[in-house]
Amino acid sequence: MDFSTGSEVPSDDVTTIASTSKSVHAPRFDVKTDSARDDLLTEFGKETLRDRYLLPGETYQDLFARVAAAYADDEGHAQRVYDYISRLWFMPATPVLSNGGTGRGLPISCYLNSVSDSLEGIVGTWNENVWLASRGGGIGTYWGRVRGIGEPVGLNGKTSGIIPFVRVMDSLTLAISQGSLRRGSAACYLDISHPEIEEFLEIRKPSGDFNRKALNLHHGVLVTDEFMEAVRDGAEFELRSPKDQSVRGSVDARSLFQKLVETRLATGEPYIIFIDQVNRSMPKHHRDLGLKVSTSNLCSEITLPTGKDHLGADRTAVCCLSSLNLETWDEWHKDKQFIEDVMRFLDNVLSDYIARAPDEMARAKYSAERERSVGLGVMGFHSFLQSRNLSFEGAMAKSWNLKIFKHIRAQVDQASMMLAKERGPCPDAADMGVMERFSCKMAIAPTASISIICGGTSACIEPIPANIYTHKTLSGSFSIKNPYLERMLKEKSKDSQQVWNSILENGGSVQHLDFLTQEEKDVFKTSFEIDQRWLIELAADRTPFIDQAQSLN
Repeated sequence: MDFSTGSEVPSDDVTTIASTSKSVHAPRFDVKTDSARDDLLTEFGKETLRDRYLLPGETYQDLFARVAAAYADDEGHAQRVYDYISRLWFMPATPVLSNGGTGRGLPISCYLNSVSDSLEGIVGTWNENVWLASRGGGIGTYWGRVRGIGEPVGLNGKTSGIIPFVRVMDSLTLAISQGSLRRGSAACYLDISHPEIEEFLEIRKPSGDFNRKALNLHHGVLVTDEFMEAVRDGAEFELRSPKDQSVRGSVDARSLFQKLVETRLATGEPYIIFIDQVNRSMPKHHRDLGLKVSTSNLCSEITLPTGKDHLGADRTAVCCLSSLNLETWDEWHKDKQFIEDVMRFLDNVLSDYIARAPDEMARAKYSAERERSVGLGVMGFHSFLQSRNLSFEGAMAKSWNLKIFKHIRAQVDQASMMLAKERGPCPDAADMGVMERFSCKMAIAPTASISIICGGTSACIEPIPANIYTHKTLSGSFSIKNPYLERMLKEKSKDSQQVWNSILENGGSVQHLDFLTQEEKDVFKTSFEIDQRWLIELAADRTPFIDQAQSLN
């Protein structure tokens, strides 16, 4: 496809090269690669690329060039995008890296859908989820419209509740492989006011009735302002039927909130989504169309409309992801073309997805066409701070956090309007007379794999878990050291195996090292040592610049 015009490329321009497991389209543009940039990759990063991304006979730079050429406007754009990726300024999400320029799979893996309150709707969602998972999708499904256990159904029947249906979704997801990269994965979401909320909180606990458990699914709770006010006031909170809003019971709000928090403390879940704030923060043209966000995705950073829209069509939300590397901020923040080029790249990824999505994913294709949402995120925030000898807990971290996200948001807004003038606004925006190519532009997604590729930079906007750890793979074990701590230890002539062993024995912490000053110890605090209120404060500070959400552990 010619992304600048939307027309199909003639067949003689897409000669297919056969490989053992994938077909590769001949590059649309010639890209000059630089093998010296392999030196920017760590051994762990190279091993990750070999294990999961490289085609037979392909080098690291060939991979970056393949992806750049697959989603470029022209030869100049392809060369620039290759340069950005190979210099580790940004990294496309895993499905783009894996599938870009090949005949296998789709370049998007992030989906959200909703289940309607009928057997037909439930089975339809199961079927859709099978197709999404089989095509490499991670799925977030909203179950809050389905009636709770014991509610009337038909003439004399009563429902068995959502749990048995969720359990089937669990089994289906587990059975579907996402290509050769990873197994299927999904999350289910439920309102805090749903009659089955208390049982839902415990669906991942390996105790109780196994027939009412979903041990392989992730789960999240949609928390409302009304519930949090009831928690604040110590009041009773009503549980209501999704069918007719009749009261099906009540609970002590604080007791329910305590159960939610204790479950999260024990297992890391459920995710918590403040759904009223999400809907207040939707793009104005979506609010004006009467659209509503009901759920989030597998990692809780995507907040897009699902279910019936203003035209009566069903939407399965789709979001196209990639992340900027803040560790290389000094190299790219003055380049005014950089973020525009990245947004053009993401727009082209969306166009490719829309062109190739199969009929079984019609609701996802429709949603992608209507709103054209993307989620540009970041990684390397903690590495960026440590490179400047700055603590995660402090005024300088707050200042840089605001400066960085204000800059990125201004650039993506400008790119969206520029592309709208050049290629036309997305239909949702056009219906309200708004010149925006993308309905949503930013989302802070987890970056576990691509952070490893980007020189082992810190993941997402989160602090590092340890200053040294051992990562075991099928190819061997890798000892991962914090490069900025290593640099400091060398400056102090303390970069010895004995010192590193002591750090490892202390769970990756440096707080026991008496030759470090308190300021230096603060810089290298781990995620378990940082006051968690700072994570919340920094997240709150960047919120005005992010039109979707942040995946924050």
